[in-house]
Amino acid sequence: MRPSTSFLRFATLAAAALCTGCPPALSSFQPAHVAPKHHVQAEIGMDVSVPTGTIVDVIDTGIDVAKVAAEGERELTDAEIEQIYRAGTGAVLNPPAATPHVGVAFTAVDNLEINLRYATSSLRLGTRYQFLSKEHHGVDASVGVGVGYFLFGLPLSGLPVLNLDDFSRFQVDVPLVFGTHGTWYRVWGGPRFMYTYFGTELNLEIPNTYGFGKIELASVGGHGFYVGGQGGVAVGYKYVFFGVELTLVELIMRGQLEVLNKPVRSLDMEDFIVYPTIGFMGEF
Repeated sequence: MRPSTSFLRFATLAAAALCTGCPPALSSFQPAHVAPKHHVQAEIGMDVSVPTGTIVDVIDTGIDVAKVAAEGERELTDAEIEQIYRAGTGAVLNPPAATPHVGVAFTAVDNLEINLRYATSSLRLGTRYQFLSKEHHGVDASVGVGVGYFLFGLPLSGLPVLNLDDFSRFQVDVPLVFGTHGTWYRVWGGPRFMYTYFGTELNLEIPNTYGFGKIELASVGGHGFYVGGQGGVAVGYKYVFFGVELTLVELIMRGQLEVLNKPVRSLDMEDFIVYPTIGFMGEF
């Protein structure tokens, strides 16, 4: 059976984004309990971010317009130039992408851990407190807070006339997890909430081959909320477990486009994101 056109377009977009995207790591990939005092939990895995609507359409449309601009055969309208900027914003905010990650958590005192995680280009430092335990309450439960910062941005693949000159982003998440565990399994789940603030410096360079060239400096800044839930299960024995996790969130982003330091238009986007994860976790 021949793949559909929409599938091929999504696959092409995803292939570009896998190399250059900057999505946040929405997974937690941690069980509901923390390790005993002076013990360590560790994890390594791969996330896949799958926006299901607006962001994919915005990036897809912007790539088409950017290809027209790169050929330089006609002058773009203001609306088409805005489409390129929107595509660039979507590509750095939450494109289809794969995100490898590795994390480690150390329990400094009873029920309280400090954790560190690296995912693609972001570093997250957090803490978590276990307030319910299976032994005493019949269920494990923990709550925490984490702060993440993107260490560097990446080129915008698929948008040949738009360059990312500067990129900054930080985020705050509050994990609240309920579950249970045994010597051969872990089960966990709970709400997922993350706040992110971002800023980008964009350089639009349309070639002047046919007299329709354009050079323009712009910036997009704003904030977004990821709101939803997640759940996971892992099986293994004693120390090492293979796990899967699924996160489902709604992204609500509010941004402002500025050209030559003058506000031009709000660039607001909303999308529903499916975010599966696979990997290994251990407790030592």
